Amino acid sequence: MEPCSLCGGEMEEKEVEVIKKAGEKVVVVKDVPAWVCKQCGERYYSIDTVERINEMVREVGEEKVKMQRIFAGELNFKAAMPG
Repeated sequence: MEPCSLCGGEMEEKEVEVIKKAGEKVVVVKDVPAWVCKQCGERYYSIDTVERINEMVREVGEEKVKMQRIFAGELNFKAAMPG
């Protein structure tokens, strides 16, 4: 694998989580193969992986698949800003 295009750091193959929105739903896709920069954390995915993630999210939006429900908290960045 070539070095990171952002910082030039070394890349390593990992499985990561990808968070996407499908309409009003938030989808967490686990165990996604990616190349991750050891220095800055930038992630790179194959075209096939990106297409599969997009397909999975679309299927959730169309309610073709059932998701496992997880507990999640929500924070509003603007509301947390002082002043």
